[in-house]
Order: sequence, then structure tokens, then C-alpha cells
Amino acid sequence: MTTWKLFISYPKDCQDYNIFMKRLESSTEAFKWSDVTKIGDGFVDAIDKSDALIVLSGLWDDDKELIEKHIKYAKGFRKPIIIIRPYGVEEIPEPLQDVATKVVGWNTACIVDAILLSINGEDYEFLM
Repeated sequence: MTTWKLFISYPKDCQDYNIFMKRLESSTEAFKWSDVTKIGDGFVDAIDKSDALIVLSGLWDDDKELIEKHIKYAKGFRKPIIIIRPYGVEEIPEPLQDVATKVVGWNTACIVDAILLSINGEDYEFLM
């Protein structure tokens, strides 16, 4: 079984980040993943080695510059960019909408599905 390497843009100890991590940790045993996020030096190499970039759009206003750097390198390395909308919100900042491979809400199954479809293509069938 493949373990998918996820780079989660701008991790910090906040409610959105902590909820997202708990949801991924509680996902089905059929979805194996590892957090390859690096803070500070080394993030470029970590993005290169990742399978996908995850952006929590609720944190966009906290550090746009850093998130933009993560997106720039993910695009350069041709990594899918999955945008997670803030809980209960449908709109995301336009710059994120423009680069998103997929945009999803907080449903764990939808997050896993978006990750796997973004990495493997739209014809991918994930059997839980």
C-alpha cells in the first residue's frame, strides 16, 4: 500500500490546522499518508519530494507570502494543489481558486478523495 507524502502549507498551532490533522489521522486505514512539511529552510526540497501540497485557505491572511512561495514551488514541481475551504465557508481567495487542482470542504472522505484524485487522475478509484 502506498504512503502518500503531503506537504501542508503553513502549519501552525491553530484550530483549522489542528482539526485538519485530526481528520486526516482519523481517515480510513486504506489511506496511508505522511506529513513531509518543513518549516524554514528545506521546504523547497520537501515540496519536491511530496505527492501534493495542501493549503488551508483559512490561514491565507496569516501569511500570504509564505503560502505563495509554497504554491510557486509546487507548481514548478508539477504537484497537485488541494485547497481546503474554511469550515462553513464556500468562498476562498481568488489567488487560491486560480491555482487549485481541487477545492474541498472539511468532510474527511472528500479530503481523501480530492488528494487521491489529484495525485492519480480523475479515473482513479479508491476502495475504502
